[in-house]
Amino acid sequence: MLSVPLTEDQRLELQQVSRQAVGRVALRAQMVLLSGRGYDVPTIAGIHDCGEDVVRTWLHRYAAHGVVGLTDEPRSGRPPKDRLAQHIVDAQASQPPDCSGHVQSSWTVVLLATFLARRFRLRLSPSSVRRRLHAAGWRWRRPRLAPASVLRRKRDPATALKLVALARARAAAAAGTAILLFLDECDLHLLPVVRACWMKGPRLRVPTPGTNAKRAFFGALEAASGQLHWLDQDRKLAVSFVSFLTQLAATYPEGRLILAMDNVRMHSAKVVQRWLLANPRVEVVWLPTYAAHEVNPIERIWGLMKGAVAANRLAGDLTVLVAAANRYFEELGPHPVALPEAA
Repeated sequence: MLSVPLTEDQRLELQQVSRQAVGRVALRAQMVLLSGRGYDVPTIAGIHDCGEDVVRTWLHRYAAHGVVGLTDEPRSGRPPKDRLAQHIVDAQASQPPDCSGHVQSSWTVVLLATFLARRFRLRLSPSSVRRRLHAAGWRWRRPRLAPASVLRRKRDPATALKLVALARARAAAAAGTAILLFLDECDLHLLPVVRACWMKGPRLRVPTPGTNAKRAFFGALEAASGQLHWLDQDRKLAVSFVSFLTQLAATYPEGRLILAMDNVRMHSAKVVQRWLLANPRVEVVWLPTYAAHEVNPIERIWGLMKGAVAANRLAGDLTVLVAAANRYFEELGPHPVALPEAA
């Protein structure tokens, strides 16, 4: 006969657990109390309407571990229905629906779940499909429109060499042996930029100007400090760019100065080439064609500025808009630029 002798302290502890514990732990404490009062296993099983092996399990657990033994041990969770489910969902989402005979142009979780059940006999709920898509790196986002000619452009054959030169320049900046500046230009238009924003009531309508106008901004972001330098001009001309380069050279009068920029026509104009020859301490690192925006951190600055001063409102006057942009740049703190650690 299996019984658990109890001391007075153990009895009081079990009584407290049977009153305060939630669910099955309270019932298990009652089983031990009944055993301590002399009830045998079959009687306890009949009182709680459970199997005798269940009663013996919890009596043994209490005898070995005390009250702690009455709680459930951690479980690893339900095994996946199909260990290949993650790979199947990811692989199928990588193929457009029309490749599988559907008329739809894009997958939805419901369409994908239905297709997986029919084609692979893989029965997953839409929520389970969504979790697996997220785990594989898929996100529900709006695509961007782009001219077909842009999508068909070839990769710059010199991309690898240009990225190596840029990496060396960034390492020199991190070591303090050179000053690296990322250069770029942008146009600020009087026509408002439309961005997502909080609305209440009818959908917000942004007025447009009768005639658009624009102002050019030249910018340089120092890699080591994140400091921004800028100059606004009427137009993006090579002579205006030279004026900006002269301003940068005066700001950094000594040492090696490296300019990282894309190879637009203005940057390689004759007047710019003459200025570079007259300033031999200034070096140029060309960014990869077609992908300069991906490695040039100042591109982010332009987007932040336009979103702050030109989004969802009509300034009415270009002078007011340019003044707001200059104020934004003056109040902008250093922008972080990731640099390798100096050796």
